[in-house]
Amino acid sequence: MRPQGHGGAGGAKAGERPLCHGGCGVTNIALIGYGAIGHMVAAGLADAANQARLVGVLVRQGYVAQARANLDPSVAVAWRFEELAQTTPDLIIECAGQAAVVEHGEAALATGTDLLVISTGALADAALRRRLVDAAARAGARMVVPAGAIAGIDGLAALRVGGLDRVRYTSIKPPGAWKGTPAEDVFDLDGLADTTVIFTGSASDAARQYPKNANLAVTVALAGAGFEKTEIQLVADPASSNNIGRIEASGTFGDLRVEFGGPAAPDNPKTSAVTSHSILHAIANRDSIIMI
Repeated sequence: MRPQGHGGAGGAKAGERPLCHGGCGVTNIALIGYGAIGHMVAAGLADAANQARLVGVLVRQGYVAQARANLDPSVAVAWRFEELAQTTPDLIIECAGQAAVVEHGEAALATGTDLLVISTGALADAALRRRLVDAAARAGARMVVPAGAIAGIDGLAALRVGGLDRVRYTSIKPPGAWKGTPAEDVFDLDGLADTTVIFTGSASDAARQYPKNANLAVTVALAGAGFEKTEIQLVADPASSNNIGRIEASGTFGDLRVEFGGPAAPDNPKTSAVTSHSILHAIANRDSIIMI
């Protein structure tokens, strides 16, 4: 089902149709996670121009007080999902990592509420993916996967319909972004002088071995040729100050090569800052008269 918004009609300008569900209500948003991306999304929702409002945030028990100090008093801060669900959101957004998808994904979808998943690497687990799909189908909810910090997902999906022959996704980040990953056990990340490929393999292997870095590998696989037929390259580049994602694909009806680069999120070099803007775009698109 598509949940109806709650609240007033919003502040559309004269001559404009308000961005809203059929009842012209404000979309209530709940966040799972309040880290670097969660902070940026919350700040975006605080903009008075948005036809959406943050009603709840789920954090670990030890971070409740800190989150309450940073958020408006109108936003409920919970450490149990049952408390978050009581805020009756229209959309739940996961921005807390793959473990959060595993822990809360089924419960979120079981409420009949759409779930936007940023940590798509969790979906590489076929059994989990089936459970989430089943939970969504039973409750009439949907899983929403935004593009995140990558361009070309629309073109890749179109090529998939016509028939894909080859897909490669390359993620290039500064060496520091790969610290705390298996790459640190093999390479001297601080001492790298040249661009270095630290992983080549399938999307499912990339998501499993690099859970905080390779979520986009799974997004590309879902949009394109699937988990085992999508080649992933993870690259450490000491000359780069940005996180860069590149898709190269060829199919029956055309070829695609697209690259996007941008700064990392504050306090999290593994995640691109534009991810939060992709989430905000996905929220706006739910209610937009013209969907792009």
